[in-house]
Amino acid sequence: MPDQIEIARSAEYLVNYNIVMPDGIHQYKGTRPLEIPLTFRLHSYDQQYCKKGALTLLQLAARLHSFVLPISTFSQGATAVPVLAPKVQPDSGKPSDGVQQAQASQNNVFKVQGNGGKNVGSIFNPVTCWLHLMWVGETQPGISAIGYVKEVKVVFNGPWLRGPNRSFNLPSSADFSFVFVHRPGHGNAQAFTSTEDANTLLSSGQVYADAMRDRLYNTRDLVDAASYQGFGNNPSNITEEGVAAQQAAAAQVPIIPPIFTGF
Repeated sequence: MPDQIEIARSAEYLVNYNIVMPDGIHQYKGTRPLEIPLTFRLHSYDQQYCKKGALTLLQLAARLHSFVLPISTFSQGATAVPVLAPKVQPDSGKPSDGVQQAQASQNNVFKVQGNGGKNVGSIFNPVTCWLHLMWVGETQPGISAIGYVKEVKVVFNGPWLRGPNRSFNLPSSADFSFVFVHRPGHGNAQAFTSTEDANTLLSSGQVYADAMRDRLYNTRDLVDAASYQGFGNNPSNITEEGVAAQQAAAAQVPIIPPIFTGF
């Protein structure tokens, strides 16, 4: 757990001032989504949380950064191309047999095709996250919310370490930070495929004042409004067995002495 957790939310009002009402007329516009910034530090010699030493720090950094990237089920990558629009004859005004590419800058509609062969798949929105942070009960105050990770930052710290298999410059500790956006009912199952418009909006549940008053940000009962697409068994992914082969136990990682090569 981090040393502190900050939850702040603000509402936006449109204010019209006049001579009769110097304080103005305040018209509610909307409420900005709650953003929860979380920051914590891990040390490679922490036996409880870094069982693989410095490798755990690298794995955690990669996992956090993956939360802000789209999910692809293509095993060999994919390419986005503008949607093809029918070519219109200037005289008849009817589509001809030929086709022309629509201006992507104008309609922002794309198809997704695999790179090579019969490679097929889909591209989904970044992973939907469940921040299960504070728990008292199903309908009790707490923070158990669906949303997404907005931004991630990782700072690796020295002294830099050596490891097995000639590995070097491994971090001895790391500072992690990410921003979670509370959006009840958020999902990422809308696929960007060759038959679907990439601009299709996701429907989701909402949270109102009475639920917020009674349960803080415990809105886990709204998760039924969303559907999810998770990380698949992509053949190019590193498996847990493959990671296990890269064990870098903290006891096997001595500190690198300073090396000066001149200027």
